[in-house]
Amino acid sequence: MTRVGTLALALGLAFFFGLPLCLLLWQARAPGLSWTEVWLAPASLQALTGTLVTSLGAAAFAFTVAVPMALLIGRTELPLRSGLQALFTLPAALPPFILGMGWVSLANPRAGLLNLLLGPGTFDIYGRLGISFVLGSAGLPLVFLPTLAALSRLDSSLEEAARISGASPLRTLLSVSLPLALPAALSGTALCFLFSASAFGVPYLLGVTASPPTPTLTTRIYGEILMGQGGLPRAVVLSLELLVLAGLVLLGSRALARRGEVRLSSGKGISIRPMPLGRWRVPLATLGTLLALVLVVLPLLAVALTSVQPVWGQLSGFTMKHWGSVLGNPRTIDATLRSLALAAAAAGLVTALGLAIATTRRRSLELTAGAPYAIPGTVLALALLIAFSRDVRFVLFDQVALVLALGNSLWMLLVAYTVKHLAFGTRNAADGLAQVDGTLAEAARLSGAGPARAFFDATLPQLRAPLLAAFLVTFLTCVTELTLSVLLVPTGRDVLGTLLFELQSYADPGSAAVIACAFVMLVLVLQLARSLFTRRRLS
Repeated sequence: MTRVGTLALALGLAFFFGLPLCLLLWQARAPGLSWTEVWLAPASLQALTGTLVTSLGAAAFAFTVAVPMALLIGRTELPLRSGLQALFTLPAALPPFILGMGWVSLANPRAGLLNLLLGPGTFDIYGRLGISFVLGSAGLPLVFLPTLAALSRLDSSLEEAARISGASPLRTLLSVSLPLALPAALSGTALCFLFSASAFGVPYLLGVTASPPTPTLTTRIYGEILMGQGGLPRAVVLSLELLVLAGLVLLGSRALARRGEVRLSSGKGISIRPMPLGRWRVPLATLGTLLALVLVVLPLLAVALTSVQPVWGQLSGFTMKHWGSVLGNPRTIDATLRSLALAAAAAGLVTALGLAIATTRRRSLELTAGAPYAIPGTVLALALLIAFSRDVRFVLFDQVALVLALGNSLWMLLVAYTVKHLAFGTRNAADGLAQVDGTLAEAARLSGAGPARAFFDATLPQLRAPLLAAFLVTFLTCVTELTLSVLLVPTGRDVLGTLLFELQSYADPGSAAVIACAFVMLVLVLQLARSLFTRRRLS
């Protein structure tokens, strides 16, 4: 990457990320606006309490479930390990809002399927406990995957030494494996807390209509923005409170991640030998399967069942009328095409820009590109609204005028998607470049190819898998993205996220379930295609 290209990337990040954040801070200096009064107002304290309680609950739940399952899947001969790993990883590809929809269909106190079978009021998914449970289920991969990765880097000889000394498999896991993987697990738990504190859809779905309501900072910010210009300054101040909370958690996560690095002795390879479970093999496999079915499969089945119920909340046969009305609705078709186009464009930009940033080998630029992902979507959307709600004009040499009109347009949403998820492209490209065989590019240069030709012919083909992963993750995340979409979508230009939110919250849960089912099927098809591509590439 040339200096001009590096400078252009740095200026782009500064303009579309740094400038909006600076303007957000400047907006908070509105005359007559006291940060202390806004932060200490009873409603704000209640929202902060709701955020802390639900986020801590979600993080604790994810840690309690993910760490034992990672230990069993990563270090023992547990049956069905591959299938269980896939199920516990699946929520990473699904919007938390869809899991929330599933649990509303199951545990609505009056019309949930479980309550229809067991009696009204048996389960109630609304309130702090329900929000924590759903967000904890959605955040499982954030704890499960880092823990599993740390365990995969451990040498089995450490566990074998404990076994030879007379320790049981359980004691070996708890005294040897767990302490070495614990820093990575705690780092993932901190990220789960941040993920839950930044969530909007699930707290809105399960908190606003709860009795009594359970406000969080994200839902309160949304309420202030709906008030119009009068509530915008208060929304800015509240977003800064959320930003400070996210920063503190992120710093803690970084510290834990550094401590979580597992190092092997120099020159010693990794030997992985699953520990036998003996008579506990079948019971533990049954327990893990039940957990995966309840936390992941059951809510998705509930969404599918809701999509074919004639009347939501009544077990009275099946019908495809919701599928017909949704799939044949011009509004749904327009929202789908709009979402697919935006998601594909954002995924392409994230992949290309991430690769460009990674090739600069500038650590500061990579960290800056990853920073927007750590910022709550509500804060980023508010910053972009403040920065680009009006046209931005550039005058060159007093003769040429360039106008950047992002306000109330889909371009604003595309910028938000790209900036927010740029970390996907940067991280995947950087990891891929670290594993590239440089001798192929050197051979191309010795054969007379220029730097660009050597990169495209020798280096880029080796990056196909990580770049495809970055594209797919970004695409799936953006197709039904909720927080940014709800705040930035232009009037009358629905995308799937806003349509899903509107139908589930205000209009027709059955039609919302159809959209959710279609998205889940899309996820499964893309995951299958990616798996086949990987196998074909390795064979």
